Amino acid sequence: MSYYRWFFLVVVAVSTNAYAFQSNEIIFEQFDDIKMVASISQKDIKNSPEWKPEISEPPLTVAQAIKAVKDFSKVLGVSEVIKEIEIRPFPTHVKHWHYLIKVTNGVKKSKYDIYVVLMNGKVIPAIIEPQTYK
Repeated sequence: MSYYRWFFLVVVAVSTNAYAFQSNEIIFEQFDDIKMVASISQKDIKNSPEWKPEISEPPLTVAQAIKAVKDFSKVLGVSEVIKEIEIRPFPTHVKHWHYLIKVTNGVKKSKYDIYVVLMNGKVIPAIIEPQTYK
């Protein structure tokens, strides 16, 4: 196993221990060729509106999700360009959905950043698993 995988596992373990006293859900997702992990509070998930795709529009539009990410990026002092958006349900809360938004900027060494945007507009940065070299 490469050093990057060990580093990733240590980061996840430390993050899990740091949030041990909070009720968080850790989601692992694949977004194209990128593996990512995010820790999201159960309270935040439950406070996010439910959505039934077969009978209504999403509570948060794509434009609102993009604005939330751009506002979040402004606070960080970076200008990011939206590259891709997906909408997915939470694995354990099927009535609660979220956007995955992949962005890029020229400032960081990493090629992409990924944000999880809840249906109430809350933005949570995800951790991208480093790719191994073969």
